[in-house]
Amino acid sequence: MPRKKSVQPDHSFGDRLASMRRAAGLSQRQLAKQTGVSQRMIAYYETRAALPPGHVLATLADALGACVDELVGAKTLKPSAARKAHPRLWQRFQQIDKLPARERRELFSVIDAFLERHRLALLARAS
Repeated sequence: MPRKKSVQPDHSFGDRLASMRRAAGLSQRQLAKQTGVSQRMIAYYETRAALPPGHVLATLADALGACVDELVGAKTLKPSAARKAHPRLWQRFQQIDKLPARERRELFSVIDAFLERHRLALLARAS
């Protein structure tokens, strides 16, 4: 049975996660078992506005047969356009992909911290 992947882009992360989980035919408990994330955290992510850390996003996306961009509702450039627009950044992504999983997780934590700080600064300016 093919997995339904289309989710409304204006939904929150939690709405998308719950919708994709149900479309995959999984309960919260089953998704938790597949990902190593507790059922309680799955429920939390489905009901709160906060995004999980990068390594958890990747694990959830893999278990749901989706990409992280789809899970978070990001609109992205096509890979060829991204390579042309930001070749140095693309090269770094390829290098990061070759790192051991533990080092990738650590790097994602640092990136997540910078992105969160930027998001909060934007919210502060908007207020």
